Amino acid sequence: MLYTIISEYDIFTQGEKPAQFMDIGNGKVEYTVSGKNKVVKSLFSTDPRMYIDERYQPGRRV
Repeated sequence: MLYTIISEYDIFTQGEKPAQFMDIGNGKVEYTVSGKNKVVKSLFSTDPRMYIDERYQPGRRV
């Protein structure tokens, strides 16, 4: 556990490229670019069915 006023983002994301977002149906997918591929990092949706959809699982290509 870290006791600091510095954001976790600033501590743990040094050297990483910022994530990008893509609109999909009822939500958004956060992804990173790896070579020519877009790789899912997170899903943000109010539709619970989207969370079990394999297309939006972390690590999958968009």
